[in-house]
Amino acid sequence: MKITKRKQFKAFLHFPIRKQFLLFASLLVPALANPLFSQPQTENPAEEIAFTGEEAPKTICLSSDDFPKIESPKFQPLKSEKKAGSQEELEEIRSYNEKIRKENEIWQQYQKDMEKQNRIKNYPKNLAGKVPQPESLFYAYEVKKDKEKYLDSFHGLYARFQTSQGSLASINRLSSPAEIKVGQKIILPVMQGLFIPLNPDSTLEVLLQKEFSSKINLSTPVYEIDGTSFYFLPDLSLSQTLMAFFHDTGMQLPLSKKIVTSEFGYRTSPISGTWKFHAGIDLAAPLGTEVFACKHGIVSVVSYNEIYGNYIDIRHEGKTTSRYAHLSKTLVTTGQRVSTGQTIGLVGSTGASTGPHLHFEVRENGTPQNPADLLKK
Repeated sequence: MKITKRKQFKAFLHFPIRKQFLLFASLLVPALANPLFSQPQTENPAEEIAFTGEEAPKTICLSSDDFPKIESPKFQPLKSEKKAGSQEELEEIRSYNEKIRKENEIWQQYQKDMEKQNRIKNYPKNLAGKVPQPESLFYAYEVKKDKEKYLDSFHGLYARFQTSQGSLASINRLSSPAEIKVGQKIILPVMQGLFIPLNPDSTLEVLLQKEFSSKINLSTPVYEIDGTSFYFLPDLSLSQTLMAFFHDTGMQLPLSKKIVTSEFGYRTSPISGTWKFHAGIDLAAPLGTEVFACKHGIVSVVSYNEIYGNYIDIRHEGKTTSRYAHLSKTLVTTGQRVSTGQTIGLVGSTGASTGPHLHFEVRENGTPQNPADLLKK
């Protein structure tokens, strides 16, 4: 039998007054409380999700032109040609000392900022903000012509400026110590660690990103310097493997055995019989012998023509390229990164060839170099 609301209300009137009051209150309080304490509904549920983590740091954009420039990181006494004790000598010494003092102010400030950064690093996070902050996190220095041939080399620079090899190499995007040149402007970070480009270019940078990718997250600081963005991983250094890779500046023989059948330079061409410049060396080897990359780099060309036959070009760090010609088979593709000693093809006799051999070239800025000299180094 269906009970109507009217019958329910009549039944309610027959309850004792106290019971009516309690029942009425139990219905009224939730009805009043609901609009006061309930959360408003929105059309987009995603807007209601609470933020639980730290905010990702914003990219810090910098220009190296604004970095304080260190002019003289050492004091050199003046060797005056004026008469000893004369007014002219005293004036020359005074001017020189004033010049050195101004130049060394930035050098001394760099040292102080490194000390400040080290203190901040060793303080608990809740107290680090109370420690004096460095005036600048990055400095600049122009590599000088160095009579000693050490002070402004890669090894001399990281020792003089008390920075780590990994910091100096990564922030300046160096692929080897040999890339330090006179007149080059280098960046000197006050903070020690690794600066890993968001868009790696060299083989070393690719290896760096692969090795430390697990340590990069949303809270990793990002510095954009002169248009290049770097993840900064504090207090990390190059692994032994990457350190060996960085210092490996030599070239490896592209074959397991070296039997030179034609040297670099002018010769009588075995094909045309004319006096002609030979831009590489010819290495004799049986058909199908493995050919190795002489040094790590990026495969820039895999092609064929009537002269070189099947050939491969590899672009190495800097402006060095190597060529491997007359191959019976190529085993790499354009754009592929290869490491030193990796098999890239097989010896053949394609193109203008009189028999199975490897024609091997090395060029600097497009100019042919004698591969035999480079292999000796």
